[in-house]
Amino acid sequence: MTVFDASIKPDFMRLTHNNEQAWKFVELFADRAHHLDDIIDGEAVLTDEEMIQRELAWMLALGQNQFYKAHSGFLMPLIIMGCNAWLDANAWEDSDDPVKQTHADVIKSLYHEVVFAAVYICGGWNALREFTKKHREYQTDNYDGPIRT
Repeated sequence: MTVFDASIKPDFMRLTHNNEQAWKFVELFADRAHHLDDIIDGEAVLTDEEMIQRELAWMLALGQNQFYKAHSGFLMPLIIMGCNAWLDANAWEDSDDPVKQTHADVIKSLYHEVVFAAVYICGGWNALREFTKKHREYQTDNYDGPIRT
């Protein structure tokens, strides 16, 4: 089961002026993204009851998060693009083209832009640049590869 790498939290909190609601949103979003990936990949098997309970818990928690409520217009297009990229990446992983297979992990990681957007919203451009320079590659544990081009 994939777990969100919270090693980014100290820098995230510092650069977002300790915005706890922003961090809670990031945790909600990243945990849900990883959980869905695990379900699709067959690493997590849920009953109908468990699936609906988790979905309702996710929706209720997101709907109550003040950071998300205040910035959903900025965040939702990025979430949509991350979901689309994830689907494309899954198809590329199964491709016969070794270049697509290699780049699938990069495309799948586009959901990180939602995390980076939270830093930008709270801390501005300089905070975003500092954060991405340090954490653009923070989660490489899903890379299966040698690099192929």
